Amino acid sequence: MIVMDMKDLRKLYYAFGNLTPKGITRHIEEMLDYSGVRMDARVWFGSVLLLSLLFGVATLLFIWIVLEIMAVAVLLLVGIGVFLFTLFTLYLVLHFRVEDRRKRIENVLPDALQLIAANIRAGLTPLAALRISARPEFGPLEEEVRFVTAKSLGIESFTDALKEMSKRIKSEVLERTVALFIVSMRSGGSLAVLLENAADDILESQELRRQLIAGTNMYIVFILFAVLIGMPALLSISIEFVDLIGSLQAKGASTSLTSEVGLFMGTPISSDFLFDISIITIIVTSFTVSMLIGVIHDGNELNGLKYSLYLIVISLAVFMVIHGYILKSLLSVV
Repeated sequence: MIVMDMKDLRKLYYAFGNLTPKGITRHIEEMLDYSGVRMDARVWFGSVLLLSLLFGVATLLFIWIVLEIMAVAVLLLVGIGVFLFTLFTLYLVLHFRVEDRRKRIENVLPDALQLIAANIRAGLTPLAALRISARPEFGPLEEEVRFVTAKSLGIESFTDALKEMSKRIKSEVLERTVALFIVSMRSGGSLAVLLENAADDILESQELRRQLIAGTNMYIVFILFAVLIGMPALLSISIEFVDLIGSLQAKGASTSLTSEVGLFMGTPISSDFLFDISIITIIVTSFTVSMLIGVIHDGNELNGLKYSLYLIVISLAVFMVIHGYILKSLLSVV
């Protein structure tokens, strides 16, 4: 009975996945291959689509029943927003899995190449050297090496299996290494020397990348200080300034400052309106800054979105503390 239920659920996922365009389906297939997930792209996207739809409907019902908001435009806007946010978040999870797999493989690739070169120097063939070099500590690379060697002993040639491995891992470093490996085997060059040189080059590029990241850490610290401390403080001060001007105008103070400010501002801005705008500004800025950090640190803006939740929570907390306690206490003393 459970098996039948799982089959029915899979059919439902597949039906939802068939609604997607072919271009998106091909992209999801590539991402699943890169992440090492053995699943049909339509089934994966159908499950994600159905889950996002359920979250959107649940949020819509919560606002309608619990919060008793009956505006149709607001309900539709929030429901669609939650649906798109959940869909994008689940796609980011797949993207982060692809990037994590790539980093893990590139970190152990120099050691694997040196081990393969040592086995070749010991007199083994390239296929045997590659198969023996598959160690558990290599993680995803060990799985790919075992898959390649098993395929090369079966229906495909060794070079074709190696080309497929570079297509299942989103890594330019691995792709170039595999291409050099194949060219060296076909040309009859010294494969062991080539692999050792490739390992040294990868280690050197990784060390250079670490130095570049260390050199940009000061920029990241400055940006984080501006977002986490500076912006919440300035927004809080602006709200308190508007409150102060509003209270002076309400008391009918006729000083030159209040008259000039009143003429300049026209209709006074509500502090509640500024508070809402400040919350939106903090959230949007945190998203933007997290993408900027991803570009500076990893060269990919999507990689920085994993920091966005932390930036939003900390920025909002600092804003609430400064606005609700620190400025209130300072103004009361004054």
